[in-house]
Amino acid sequence: MNASTWPDWERVGRRIGKRLRDVFNPRPAAPGPSPEERRAQRLRDASVGLVYFDTLEEVESWNLSDVDPIQQPNQPLLARTTGQVYHGQNTNGPTTKLLLCHDYKGGYHDYESVRPAALDCKWYSCDYLEFVDTFIYFSHKLVCVPPATWTNALHRNGVKVLGTVLIEPQTTHMEHLLFKKDGVFQLVEQLAEMANAYRFDGWLVNIEKDAPGASREWGSELAGFLSDLRKTTGEQKRILWYDALTLEGDVYYQNGLTPLNYEFAKASNGLFTNYKWTEEKLADSKIFARDVHFPTADVFFGVDLWAQNTDMPGPKRVTYPPEGGGGTNTGLVSLITEVKEPTSS
Repeated sequence: MNASTWPDWERVGRRIGKRLRDVFNPRPAAPGPSPEERRAQRLRDASVGLVYFDTLEEVESWNLSDVDPIQQPNQPLLARTTGQVYHGQNTNGPTTKLLLCHDYKGGYHDYESVRPAALDCKWYSCDYLEFVDTFIYFSHKLVCVPPATWTNALHRNGVKVLGTVLIEPQTTHMEHLLFKKDGVFQLVEQLAEMANAYRFDGWLVNIEKDAPGASREWGSELAGFLSDLRKTTGEQKRILWYDALTLEGDVYYQNGLTPLNYEFAKASNGLFTNYKWTEEKLADSKIFARDVHFPTADVFFGVDLWAQNTDMPGPKRVTYPPEGGGGTNTGLVSLITEVKEPTSS
């Protein structure tokens, strides 16, 4: 047996660990609102401009008549001049971009609505927008539409705003994502129409659940879904893939651009990696991107601001840099100004 045919023991270990955990330490179902209570809350939130969807069935049934003008931002995306986007001698465009992913206490707070009440707590704010290229509104809803208040503020500063499509382990009817009618992915049409109706700039697609059967066939079909979503949404918008599900159909974070997520990154127009990367993985990703002619500026390496909780039970969350990373030390990442490729001796 040569080296190329050895099993991926890390992957094998992850799969065995998942099975053992489910058998010996199953996750208890967290108590929460009933479906009726969720629907009632969603309608209340919609009345103050906050739009999201808890199930794929809700996404399938949405149509333009559901859009209320108070849910639509009125600020177009302002163009930036070259000097506003980046500095230096390079006149061909930025070689590095900054993406900020909002993930704050579940999202869809009262202060983000179009009718906010008096505040008795601190806001989540985004400063120094001149340095941010893309903003993702992230919440643990299945489909997250960015609040109009965020989109107005960000568009005024030339920042693109993405919504989120998130499938988690508890998501039901995952197979609906790839349902087709007359050869067309049904949800592609819905998601593209939503981005236009609510006037934001694309989607982050994050699948954190093994595909049905964990098969490469499902992964290939998903790549077709992403490609159609990018084309239908329009070239002026962005579809970004999160580094969780692989082409093999299982959740296996690559922490970089690799053959197991490249087809998804190519089908969309960018990759947002998991946050446990290393300088070695950064260098490997650069080499691989060069070999497959993928723009390195469209690979966003994640940094988890809430990481470095090595004293907590469960899997350790360690982001770059491994010593002191995360939180207010996130700026240390900016010290990586150049990744040198390894040379053969």
